[in-house]
Amino acid sequence: MGRMCVGGFRASREARATTRTSFRDRSDSTSPSRCSQTTLRAIVNRARTYRVHLLVSAILLGLLYLTWPRSDGLRPIRTSDPTVALGTKWGGGVGADEGSTSASTSLRRKGLAEHKAAAAAAAGSSSAPSFSTKVREEIHHLAEQSLQAILRTRFSPSRDDLARMLQSLPPKQPTLRFKVCNGFANQRLSVVYGVLLALRLGRTPVLPVLMRDGIQRTDATVTAHGANRVPFEEVYDLDYFLYKLAGAGIRLLEPHEAPHPSAYTEVSLGSLGSNVSGSLATTYGHLQHLSIDCPLFRMTPAEINQRTDEPVIWAVLDAMRPAALPFSYVSRMQQAIRHLGAVNGKAATKYNFLHLRLENDWVEHCKRWSSIPDGIVRDNCYNNTETIDVQLRLFAFSTDVPLYVASYWNDVDPERANNVMGRLVDAGYRVITSNDVFPEAMKNEDREIRALVEYYVGFGANRFIGNSVSTFAALALLERRHQKLWAAYYNGGNLPVVPYLPVHKLPWVFTYNSWSAKYDYMLKAAVRSAAHFNTLQPYCIFDGNTSSPIGRWLVDNNVTLIRHVPRWREELLRKAQSRMKDNVQHSHLYKNPDMLVSTFQRVDLPVVPILDQYTYVLYTDADVYFRRPIHLDDFGLPLPRSVSMSYEFAKMFPYNAGIIMANLPTMRRNYKAFLAMMLDNDDGLYYPNYGPADQGIINKFYEHDLRNQMLNQAFNTKPYNDFDPDSFLIHFHGPKPHEYLSYLDTGNCDFYSVCEQGFLKSLCQYVMEWQAYIPEESAMLRLGDLCSWLTNPTVTAVFQKRTGLLAQTQAVPHDKRTAFAQRQRLA
Repeated sequence: MGRMCVGGFRASREARATTRTSFRDRSDSTSPSRCSQTTLRAIVNRARTYRVHLLVSAILLGLLYLTWPRSDGLRPIRTSDPTVALGTKWGGGVGADEGSTSASTSLRRKGLAEHKAAAAAAAGSSSAPSFSTKVREEIHHLAEQSLQAILRTRFSPSRDDLARMLQSLPPKQPTLRFKVCNGFANQRLSVVYGVLLALRLGRTPVLPVLMRDGIQRTDATVTAHGANRVPFEEVYDLDYFLYKLAGAGIRLLEPHEAPHPSAYTEVSLGSLGSNVSGSLATTYGHLQHLSIDCPLFRMTPAEINQRTDEPVIWAVLDAMRPAALPFSYVSRMQQAIRHLGAVNGKAATKYNFLHLRLENDWVEHCKRWSSIPDGIVRDNCYNNTETIDVQLRLFAFSTDVPLYVASYWNDVDPERANNVMGRLVDAGYRVITSNDVFPEAMKNEDREIRALVEYYVGFGANRFIGNSVSTFAALALLERRHQKLWAAYYNGGNLPVVPYLPVHKLPWVFTYNSWSAKYDYMLKAAVRSAAHFNTLQPYCIFDGNTSSPIGRWLVDNNVTLIRHVPRWREELLRKAQSRMKDNVQHSHLYKNPDMLVSTFQRVDLPVVPILDQYTYVLYTDADVYFRRPIHLDDFGLPLPRSVSMSYEFAKMFPYNAGIIMANLPTMRRNYKAFLAMMLDNDDGLYYPNYGPADQGIINKFYEHDLRNQMLNQAFNTKPYNDFDPDSFLIHFHGPKPHEYLSYLDTGNCDFYSVCEQGFLKSLCQYVMEWQAYIPEESAMLRLGDLCSWLTNPTVTAVFQKRTGLLAQTQAVPHDKRTAFAQRQRLA
C-alpha cells in the first residue's frame, strides 16, 4: 500500500487496490443542479455507436411485453454460487475476449434450465415448458445480452488508429528514461512524475518497465530488477495509453523505439538538490539521452506549476486503464461483491469501498512517520483506524449497502483484524473482503496486479473511503473526485501527497439566495477570483429560484448549486415568531422567514448531503474576493478540531463567522447537541455575550476550540484595517463597496466611522485588485477611479482634514460593536 515520501523519508508498502467500470454508480448524496454535459455526450455517442443493439433491444422488449403472462411470471434465479451470478449476467466480464463468453453462456443456460425445472416442479407437472415460455426466456436472454454489449464495451484504438495519431506527433530527439519504484500507487505516480519531468526538460519520455512486487519492508526504495520486472502492457492497456496521451499532445516512446540503454547517461536525482528539473536542465541539458532513477516526489512543490502541470497529470492518470486480463478480474469481482451483498436473493445494485490501513508494517510506519524531526506536524497516520465503524457513520455509510474492505490481509495481526472487523459486523455492515471474491486465477497473480484490480474495484464503488496518508487511498480519492465520484478519508487531518501533486481542490462553500440582487456583483467577484486561482471547488447552498439570473449565472460558472431545506426550519420560525418584538430589535431580517432561515443555513454544513464526503471545507460569506491560491495546508498544521474563525474588530472573543474553516466530521458528531443549544433560546435568537443568530450560537457552542485556535487573519482581512500584502482573501465586512461609493457621494455612512477608516486604511488598494473581476459593473469601476484619486497623498490629507479623522486602530467604537455586529451579520 502506498506511502508518502517527504524529505527522503519514504512510506512503506502499497495496499491492495480498487476498480472502475465504464459505468459507475452515483453517490447517495443530493444531486447538484448542474448536469454533467460531458457524461451525457459520452452516453449519446455510445448510443449512436450501438444503435443497432438499442433498436434490437427495443423490439425484443416490446415482444417480451406482449407475450408476458398476466400471472405466474418468471421468478428470479437464486443461487449461492457467485460464479453462476458472474456467468449469468456478465459473460466473460468487461473487456473479456469474445472467445471467453462460451463458459458464461453455458452458465446462463444452466441457470435458466434449473429455473425452469424448479418452476415445473412447483406446478406439479413434468411436462415440457410451453412455447410461450421458451419465447419469453429467449427474448429475455437476447435483450439482456444486447444491453450488456452496450454497457461493457470500452473503446480500444487499433494499431492503425495509434499510428495515425502518432504520425502528427514526431518525438523530440533528446529522450529521458526513468524508473518506477515501490507499490502500485507509487509506480502509477512515478509514471506521472517521469512524464512531467521529461516535458519540463523538452525530452521525449520512454515508457518504463513496471514491477511485480513493490512491497517495502524498510524505507529503502524498491525498483524493478530481474524477475521483478513486468512489461507495461501486462498491467495497463498500452495502445489506449499511448493513444490518449498523443491526443493530449504528449508523445512517449516504447522501449524498443528508444536508443539502446548503453546510449544513456545515468543520473541519480538524489545528488541534484532541491531543484531537480533546474539542475538537470543546466548540468545535463547538452546530453541527448538521460536515464534517471525513480522520480517519485523528487520534484518539490516549488517546482510544480499548477496551471501548466495539472492538465498533464490528469492526462497521464486518465490514460492508465487496466489491461484486458486485470480488467476482466475487476468486472468479476464487482459482480461477486454485489452477489454476496444480496438481500432476499436480490443482488445489490451498488457497494461501498473501505481501504483500511491496519497492517503490521503500517503500524510501524506510522510510528516513524509521526516522529520525523523536521518540524512538520504529522498527527493523522493511524487515527480512527480501530474505531472505523464510528467514522463510517460520520460519513453517512449506509448499512444497507454491502461494504468491501480492502487491506493486505497477509500482514495484519489476527487479533487486530478480528477486533476491527467485529466492530463493523456489530454495527450492521455486510462486510466482504478479497478472500470472498478474488477469482481463483487471480490468487496467483503478482501483488501489484492484485492491487491494480482492487484499485479499480474502488472506482466502481458508490462510496470510497481510505487513509489520506496512504498514497494508494489519497490517489484514489483525488482521481475519484476528479471524475465527480464520492470519496473521503477517515483519519482526519490533511492529505500529505497534495503539495507534491497539486490537483486537489479545497471545497469552498457559501450560501446565497435569489432575492438579494443588489449583492450579486460581490458574489460574481468572489466566484471569478476563486476560478482565477483554480484551487477551490465551489458549492453554493442556494435558497430561492435556481432559474433566476443569479442562479443561472452560478451554474454557468461551474458552481455546484445545492438545494437544502433544514429540518429545524419550522421550529426556528416558531421560536422567532414567539419573540418577534425582541427579534426585530436585533435585525429587520426577522420579519422575513426566508431571510431568517437563510442566515442560519451555515450551521447545516455538516449535514448537507453532497458535502458529506469532505473532512474540511472553507465557508465564506458572499462578500469576499480571493487574492492568492488557497490549499488546505495553508491553514497551518494541526488543522482545527472543529471550527476556526478570526476576530471581528480586535483580537478578542467572540469571533466573526463570515469566514470559517470547518471540520465536518466533528461538527456532524456534535450536530444534535448544537441544534438543541441553538433552539433552547429565549432571547429572541440572540445569544448574550456571544452575538446574534448563527454567529452567536457558533461562538457559544465552540467557544473552547475557537479560543484555542483562532483562524489567521490573512483569511479574513478587512479593508478598514492596514493593508496586508500576504492576505489570502478580503472580506468586505461592514460596509459593502456600493456603500463606500454612496459615502463618497453623500457623506453619510451607516457604519459609524468604518467608511472613513476604509478610505484612510487599505480599501482602495484592495478595490484596485477587486474591480478587475467585475468589469461590467460601471459603478464599481467608478469607485476604482475615485480610489485612484484618493490614494494621492495630497488628496488624502485634504480628505482627513475635511472629515476631521485620522486613521484609527479601531474603526468601530467599543460601545458600538454589538450593534455593528448585528447590522453586519444580518444585513
